Amino acid sequence: MKQRIISAFIGVILLFVVMGTNKIVFDIAVTLISCMAIYEVLSALGLKGHRTMTSTSLLMPVVIMLMSHFAKENMLAVVFFFLALYLLLMLFFHNSYTFTDVVKFFTVAVMISLSFIHLSYIRRMDHGIICVFFVFIGSWITDTCAYFTGVAIGKHKLAPSISPKKTIEGSVGGILGVTVIITAYAAVCANIINMKANIPSVIIIGILCGVLSQFGDLCASIIKRENSVKDFGNIMPGHGGVMDRFDSFLFVAPVVYYILEYFPVFS
Repeated sequence: MKQRIISAFIGVILLFVVMGTNKIVFDIAVTLISCMAIYEVLSALGLKGHRTMTSTSLLMPVVIMLMSHFAKENMLAVVFFFLALYLLLMLFFHNSYTFTDVVKFFTVAVMISLSFIHLSYIRRMDHGIICVFFVFIGSWITDTCAYFTGVAIGKHKLAPSISPKKTIEGSVGGILGVTVIITAYAAVCANIINMKANIPSVIIIGILCGVLSQFGDLCASIIKRENSVKDFGNIMPGHGGVMDRFDSFLFVAPVVYYILEYFPVFS
């Protein structure tokens, strides 16, 4: 537990340092996190030995980040380009790569790259720094509230075949806890920037973050369980790898972005 707390403390400091810099540094950090997460998942799948495909996968978040600055509307073209590239690699190196390999590489790279790019989209919004914390709070506080609620009163298993320690009581506690905390956070921030918080939008964000962060975590648990992997990595002692800390972002980051885009929290 001590090691876990120290790692979390260092992580929070790094987070605030990155958040306090400009948008370009933030984009670089998001790209690095995306690349590390992709590499960790490919390693868990036993695919990191395929260097050409792995390099192609690590290139995807870089290209997507660049395109988000210059031609965001053509993001679908980028995805199609990489799909064609993977298939061409399969064609020329068919003795090394199977179609199943191609599907795995493509799915992992697209899943992580497109999910995490929404962090940068949010950062570029008005009051972007404040809004990005909706994602961090929505993901990590859900996990914390769910954990302590589960330890305190958890009795009924949520998904025993996927993650045996998770309980229904913990899941509900995570949703309720993060909704309360996100609502309080939005109210405080609105007061600081002299704006009004749209409470219904904030509550929707809280509830969806509470639900979807757990979906992301369970999806990651399935990948680990199917491949007999405890953690995706060990870069954060006590927490595992980058993907272990950011798996809940897979659904949370895009959903928070689209809610903020169409139902602004501050007015």
